[in-house]
Amino acid sequence: MRTKLIGALFVATAAVALGTGTAAAQTAPVVVGMNQQSAVELLTERNIPFTITNRSGNLSGRCVVTEQRDKGNRTEVDYEYDHGDKVFKRIETEVWRGIGLTIVCR
Repeated sequence: MRTKLIGALFVATAAVALGTGTAAAQTAPVVVGMNQQSAVELLTERNIPFTITNRSGNLSGRCVVTEQRDKGNRTEVDYEYDHGDKVFKRIETEVWRGIGLTIVCR
């Protein structure tokens, strides 16, 4: 029993540490290992929002995606006036922020 509990705690801790504790907001192709230009073209072609969150190395070298992370959702808030009730109604919309890419150039 204790071994199962320790194993479960280890898996939960690893999931939180790696950022996989929550489901991805939307599926995105895995671009890790691709050169930067190919990855950007693929993500743009599929209308997947992305940002380069970290870049290191010599920019004149070959740049490769070494990591990608789901950036999660943000909540956009809007208000709509209801003429019948004469009040503003709050409307919340979840918007996927896309993925963040780590690029290493050599």
